[in-house]
Amino acid sequence: MIWSLILTGLFFVLMSYVEVSGVRGYKTTLDQIAAPLNVLSDVYNVSFFKIPLSIGAIISFFSLSLSCLNAGARILFPMARHSVFPAAIGRAHSKNQTPHVAISVYIIVMVLVPIGFSLFTDTLTAFNDAGTLAAFAFLFAYFLISIAAPVYLRRIDQLKPGHIVLAVLAVLCLFVPTVGSVYPVPPYPVNLFPYIFIAYMVIGGLWLFVVSRRIPNVLPEIEADLEAVLQHAPLHEETEMAISEGVVID
Repeated sequence: MIWSLILTGLFFVLMSYVEVSGVRGYKTTLDQIAAPLNVLSDVYNVSFFKIPLSIGAIISFFSLSLSCLNAGARILFPMARHSVFPAAIGRAHSKNQTPHVAISVYIIVMVLVPIGFSLFTDTLTAFNDAGTLAAFAFLFAYFLISIAAPVYLRRIDQLKPGHIVLAVLAVLCLFVPTVGSVYPVPPYPVNLFPYIFIAYMVIGGLWLFVVSRRIPNVLPEIEADLEAVLQHAPLHEETEMAISEGVVID
């Protein structure tokens, strides 16, 4: 897992430098180019690369959509089983034991969001705006993980000085894209995105508060389930057998 992050991170950095360097002196700045790799193909007289590059981009976008669908549906599924969302979303398929309702609900959301963006702007801008909003969520999650990791290690008496150093470095590195997202102040409506994200988080927090007041033990139950997942990974032999036989395990 660590090496996959290192390799993909290096790849992103390398490609960023390639694109920035490649359009140096070009009539259009990089942030205004819809398909930078296709433009680079024309600039450097290798236009035959445009078709395979476009096919690769389509496959990449499709794979990304599937990963988001899988992750989002499997978050909705347990939350529905804990009454955070309607119970129907937490139903598993009678034969395949898949979260088919959660998948259906989430894919509808995935379709409606870009359609909603596209009503007010062009497709490329809608894509960039959705990615920018998502970036705030990623950064927020990374900040929380970087802070929670040393706290958790201290709780289980495994905290070492190196862990603290890594956590501090992670937080400092995360400040770079965070500050860059809000300063210099981006143009409208991107300048509103931080406030939209904060409002989204506040609404989610209030909803969890309402659910916890309605069902007093729901938050401890969610925490217990998360702890159980960590404690039972990898799966025990009897659990694997039960899953292979299609048994729903609570």
